[in-house]
Amino acid sequence: MITILHYLFLIRFRKLVAKDDSLAVFILILSYIGGAFLIYVNFESFKNYIPFLFLEVVIYHLQRSDLELLKMKRNYKVILFIEYAIYSFPFYLVLLLKKEFVFIVIIILFKIVLINLPTISLKIIKYPFNTFNIYWHISFRKYKLIYILPILIVVTFMAVNSNNENLLYAVFLVLSLIACIPSFEREKKEEIKYNPFSAKKYLRFQFKNSIANTFCLVFPIAISLCFLLQWEKMVFLILVFIAPLFNLLLKYIYFNNSLLQQIFFVIFIITSILFFGVPFLATPFMYKIAIKNLNEFKTC
Repeated sequence: MITILHYLFLIRFRKLVAKDDSLAVFILILSYIGGAFLIYVNFESFKNYIPFLFLEVVIYHLQRSDLELLKMKRNYKVILFIEYAIYSFPFYLVLLLKKEFVFIVIIILFKIVLINLPTISLKIIKYPFNTFNIYWHISFRKYKLIYILPILIVVTFMAVNSNNENLLYAVFLVLSLIACIPSFEREKKEEIKYNPFSAKKYLRFQFKNSIANTFCLVFPIAISLCFLLQWEKMVFLILVFIAPLFNLLLKYIYFNNSLLQQIFFVIFIITSILFFGVPFLATPFMYKIAIKNLNEFKTC
């Protein structure tokens, strides 16, 4: 079982961790522990967002393609449960130290139900996204992100009915994180090199594409808020667009190192929540670096 879990770990993080790369494994584990520590220290601020930390495992389970192979093992459900428990262990530890035992039991039961769900064959959905960045389509098909939207709409209604503003802000945060996922994918350098646009124009079109496609995600939530007469909350939907644009800059700054992009993205999210506005001070500097790197890709 340990061998199987080891290979599942390598498959799960194959884009981040090369074979026998101990440093990458250490950095990955350290980022998980660091994130859990920050949540522990600021637990009251993050308490309402804790369920979304376990949502990543749900998305991974829904999009993984090795389930049929795993089913050849009689105890494959136990293997899956242990695998998901390892991924979420730092956050379980935070809940345990904060004595949120009911929360832990609910999450464990939910994962057991998830593992035992039958495989569902879903029809291909046509997305309204602009195709300048094709990874919007690829990411939504690969990770089945579209199925999170109905959940967010339901949570929006629940937040308004219970007058829970933090839960509503959590919906906005998840919406923004979903819009960031395509920016973690990378086009080939040859595509950038032979694109007729200059570096500035290329990045500008990437921004326009991100804004247009993020609007497609925001629109159902905006309609829900209109239906609920929550006009003042719609202003906060503007914040949903910030993280995807910021992540685009990180993508072209750390184009050759996706791990560093993800680490700095996590730092951006955490510092934005704790110290609102601070990360944006570096935006002009980051923009220049992104343009410089794009120019290098075009001339190499």
